Amino acid sequence: MNAFLKKVCLLFGAAAAAVPLMGTTLRKPAPIAYTAPVPVAEPDAPRVWRYLVIHHSGSSVGNVAMIQAEHLRRGMENGMAYHFLIGNGSAGLGDGEIAEGRRWKYQLQGGHAHQDSLNQTGIGICLVGNFNRAAPTAAQWRALARLVVDLQREFNIADDHIHGHGQYFGEDSDCPGKNFDWDRFWGAVVLAQEQDDGRSKERLAAGGASAKVLKTP
Repeated sequence: MNAFLKKVCLLFGAAAAAVPLMGTTLRKPAPIAYTAPVPVAEPDAPRVWRYLVIHHSGSSVGNVAMIQAEHLRRGMENGMAYHFLIGNGSAGLGDGEIAEGRRWKYQLQGGHAHQDSLNQTGIGICLVGNFNRAAPTAAQWRALARLVVDLQREFNIADDHIHGHGQYFGEDSDCPGKNFDWDRFWGAVVLAQEQDDGRSKERLAAGGASAKVLKTP
């Protein structure tokens, strides 16, 4: 387990998936099981992370198991393309809840960008939602900012190495969507940084000011 994961507070539990039916009703089927219990690619040791790449899922409902299953179906050998997923309160993943993907657990390269170099050095963070139609929830903004600050400090990632997927050169995408407010994002990051600076001693004593991450099975 790396130093970052030792620092965060791990929350345990299984998340049930929720899918839309006809009309506006929802039901909760059994959780989708992981089908890749062992990574098929081994990470370099240690992996050097230089960038943060922010995505939206493009769907209004989602959790790690659902995206894992879909990306395996598409032929992504290590499953969910992102390293972290931030929920919006759907499919059993809480609003603002941060879930760790298998790629982070095993420190594997991402599958979230078109360029291999960005996958190799960029940590993929995905927020559940379609931000061409809606905006992130307040809880998602807070969780994203908290996670970004923790990752920045753990891996010495500069502000100018944090962008949306479509903002990176060579990435033909509008992700994370037209309603992703970058001014609000940076405001939330600055607030999280200030809180982190002002409460560093309290955080170390209490162990509760870092991002809370739901550990992958």
